[in-house]
Amino acid sequence: MTQEELKALYEKLLNADDITYASASRYFKSSRKHYLPLQDGVADETNYYDYTNVLYVECEKPEKAEDYISNSGSRYWYFPEGVVRGSNHWGNGVDKCDWALKLKDGKTIYGINAFDLRCFKDEKFGFAKWSDFVHKARLLDVNGEEVVTTFNNYFDRDHIKLNGKTYRKIIIEHWEEVK
Repeated sequence: MTQEELKALYEKLLNADDITYASASRYFKSSRKHYLPLQDGVADETNYYDYTNVLYVECEKPEKAEDYISNSGSRYWYFPEGVVRGSNHWGNGVDKCDWALKLKDGKTIYGINAFDLRCFKDEKFGFAKWSDFVHKARLLDVNGEEVVTTFNNYFDRDHIKLNGKTYRKIIIEHWEEVK
């Protein structure tokens, strides 16, 4: 998809009047629906953890050492087909992500985050396929050009690719070319 096509879809998203904030589950589902048309590329271990929406499915703890531990204590294990997350907080507002957890008993957690007193007492583990992540696209000004973020051009929280060049965020939403 070209940046022009992405910008047109993004503008349509900004004008959408049916994103609902009435409940955590409705927000999760409507947000996912609206960002899905903007998908370009597939998540991987360099970009899944920033501005994404996904439903993890409860699973067992992997039998290997974790690949990453976040500042909040969440643990991550990477596999070719996806990622396992171990955490006591899930739902909308996990950093800049909306990560729901479907429990083995059939219930889905949409709204418990690290600042919520209802955090789980015990760590829960969930698996999500790379292909199930939806990037919550943003319109950025990169070197004077408007760019819609996608899995193909946004990585490592602080880098974006544009016209064959890599740019690094130097302050909030300000980007400079990496040389």
